[in-house]
Amino acid sequence: MMACDYYQLLQITSAATFDEVHKAYRSLALQYHPDRNPKPDAAATMVLLNEAYAVLSEPSRRREYDATRLKTEPFDVAGPILRAAYDTLLKQGWTVAEANASSVILEQGQRVVRVIFTARLDNVLMKKIGRQFAGFCVVMAVEIETPINLAFHTVVIDLMRSSQTGPPFPDDCYRHLFAPFISL
Repeated sequence: MMACDYYQLLQITSAATFDEVHKAYRSLALQYHPDRNPKPDAAATMVLLNEAYAVLSEPSRRREYDATRLKTEPFDVAGPILRAAYDTLLKQGWTVAEANASSVILEQGQRVVRVIFTARLDNVLMKKIGRQFAGFCVVMAVEIETPINLAFHTVVIDLMRSSQTGPPFPDDCYRHLFAPFISL
């Protein structure tokens, strides 16, 4: 098993070109070089950056690394499930008021709901969501740590079990929006 993901370390994708690898390495090297960075872990980080660059900048070593990486990389079931849930929501006819990688705010008339997508929901995240969002909120999760402390304005949808936990939906319009994810 690999100690770290070189692509993640250099903050690039596996499709990065040689120039992108070089640019990312140079930027991070300037940031973490021990002569410029007094933090105690800067030297260790620089060693890892050098190792990542040496492998990813040399075509044959990169091919070998990619082959090993594919064999050891665990299958991520949460990503495709969350993406499908997101796409299904967007087809429901509500207006997207705001969106980012992990949440979307949907509006229809006076109705507004923030939907948060997460691979794993635990009480720490639930508490954070409760503090950040005052209005009606739905959390769509692939894995839920139980027992979960529910917030009075947050519905939790377990995408693996097609179930809903928490308060009831405010009205039929919200219920209809989330009906594709809940077994009746």
